[in-house]
Amino acid sequence: MKIFPLFFAFILLFSNLTYAQDNWFYNSQNLVISINLSSEAKIIPTSLDYNVNYITVNLSHYPYDADNQKVFDFNIKPNAEKENNALLFEWQNPKDRISFGYETRIKTSSNIVKIKEKVPFPIINLPNELKQFTEPKEIIDSDSDDIIRLASKLAEGEDDLYIVVHKIAEWTKDNIEYNLSTLTADVSQKASWILENRQGVCDELTSLFIAMLRSLGIPAKFISGIAYTNSELFPENWGSHGWAEVYFPGYGWIPYDVTYGQFGYIDPTHVKMKESVDSNEASVQYKWVSRNIELETKDLDIDASLEDKSGRAKNHISFNADVLKKNIGFNSYNLVEAVLENLEDYYVSLEIYLSKPIEVEITGDPSKNILLKPNERKSVFWITKLTKELQNNFIYTFPLTIHSFRDAAADTSFKSTKGDIVYSFDEINSALKQKIEEDEKTYSRDIKINCSIDKNEFYSYESALLSCKIRNIGNIFLESLDVCFIEKCKEIDLGITQEKSLNFSVENLKEEKKEFVLSAKNAEVSKAEYIKFDVLDRPEIRIKNINAPNQISYDDNFKVEFLLNKESRSNPQNIEIIFMQNGFEKVFYLDELFQDRSFAINLLGKNLKKGINEFNIIIKYEDKNQKKYETAENFSIELINVTLIQNIYLATNNFLLVLENLTPRSLLLVVIGAIFVFIAMLWVIFRKRN
Repeated sequence: MKIFPLFFAFILLFSNLTYAQDNWFYNSQNLVISINLSSEAKIIPTSLDYNVNYITVNLSHYPYDADNQKVFDFNIKPNAEKENNALLFEWQNPKDRISFGYETRIKTSSNIVKIKEKVPFPIINLPNELKQFTEPKEIIDSDSDDIIRLASKLAEGEDDLYIVVHKIAEWTKDNIEYNLSTLTADVSQKASWILENRQGVCDELTSLFIAMLRSLGIPAKFISGIAYTNSELFPENWGSHGWAEVYFPGYGWIPYDVTYGQFGYIDPTHVKMKESVDSNEASVQYKWVSRNIELETKDLDIDASLEDKSGRAKNHISFNADVLKKNIGFNSYNLVEAVLENLEDYYVSLEIYLSKPIEVEITGDPSKNILLKPNERKSVFWITKLTKELQNNFIYTFPLTIHSFRDAAADTSFKSTKGDIVYSFDEINSALKQKIEEDEKTYSRDIKINCSIDKNEFYSYESALLSCKIRNIGNIFLESLDVCFIEKCKEIDLGITQEKSLNFSVENLKEEKKEFVLSAKNAEVSKAEYIKFDVLDRPEIRIKNINAPNQISYDDNFKVEFLLNKESRSNPQNIEIIFMQNGFEKVFYLDELFQDRSFAINLLGKNLKKGINEFNIIIKYEDKNQKKYETAENFSIELINVTLIQNIYLATNNFLLVLENLTPRSLLLVVIGAIFVFIAMLWVIFRKRN
């Protein structure tokens, strides 16, 4: 007989749970960055008779003092004049080539413009000097009908400028794929093209973002500069980059980098070098007076590196993390919640991430851009699913981390075993909608529900009673409150501080371990209570895999094997295994069958009878209510090649076996009968002699 034990092991499944809490390029308060920019142009004569009077280069791509950045040690090679926000280089009678550039060091800071009150939207009474940043341009074609329609839809019903800008930034980041294909990397496409094709690089994502803002009358301008990235898409960490600045009346220009997911702020690796009304304005312009030449120009070569970092950017947000279900079955869905609280008295935007083991799949994007009003508290949710095959005999613990690149992080976890409840997507999505509804309704947390069921588990032929107490702990009278449980609803009114008791009969349910929802809601409130119980199925055992020889001989030792197959989820109780052979039986007992179990019984050929021998396996068992069940299987084995002497032994063995299986009373009757037979035989012999 084989026994398969259930092993309980707590296994922590690790994967890429690392996050960027220690990444200097997000979390440093101050950086010192050195930049070396250079370029050149080669003079190509087209004739022997050529001449160059002069060449001028207008370089508008250079750093200057601005919010969050201070320039020092600025060395220009060769000397140049600063005119109209550009460096003007000039060469008289150059020979074969010209070169130019600069070396500089810049100190950047990580600061947020503190907007403490709602800025009204739409913007009215805009100063004339800002109107150019609301007008359509060649690339930022904000007069496109599709751009106007989408931006208006996103802004519809909102009167808070920060929320409007955040919605448009979030839509752009979530819906436009960052794509380095030649369609967008070599030639800057119009914003309307980006919207239609849903792909682009940083310049084009920014152009679409600006175009949607301008279509709503919100001033926005294009910023060129450099920034740091650790993306594997780029061979160098430092490189040219584009982002936007948005004008907020009363506060000025606020940075938004939709490519990096930084809304209302930028990390300190961003170095601003140029601002423009359109994204196709050239950073370098060449002019020359000459005869019979061509000028072969090179792209700007920008080399940047970190010299120093100091301080740590302030944490603006506190994090808490939790899961809806602490225990779930394999292939089950679950709901992860992040509770965020803005610790500041001004608007804060951040991008948060859910990091998880590879066995957990996230429905949708693992990252979310969140806007929190001053001191606001908000919940954010992810629906997850266990996707990998797991071993039945283990308990698994899955760690989860919710974090942002600038602020704190929070950890949570859930467990999974084979027997736990498997929640469907619809069930978890319904729970998500319920939580959102509770958050949206003003008085939702002023109802207290306390439910208990008289049986945590019961069979499908039984019923149970759910008893609930509902108390109004708010400050309004609750009228026509619908209390519903499994398609049964009762309507009640609840005065302030009043409590009412309700009972629901639980019956005729599907045989499964599940969590059910009791809801209480009306126009003012919405609250849910989750009740978990197990509707047990009928215990069922099947006898399978009977392995026995068809024929044996008198001197054979042989084995009969069979499997008790547990086909029900519930465990059979008080199992009696009866193995019957030619009317004689052997009995085995089990208190409870937790899983399939194998049996092997050793037999001797000499204990059979000549010819066909009938065998029966009968299994009798009960459920927890001692309701009885039975199943049986039979088979036969033929005893062959029996000699005369073996026949005598078989007859003797069968007689002894009969005696062995008799009860004491029956045995006594047999003995008495044998005595009477013996006396009768003696009497017959005595009479014949006389």
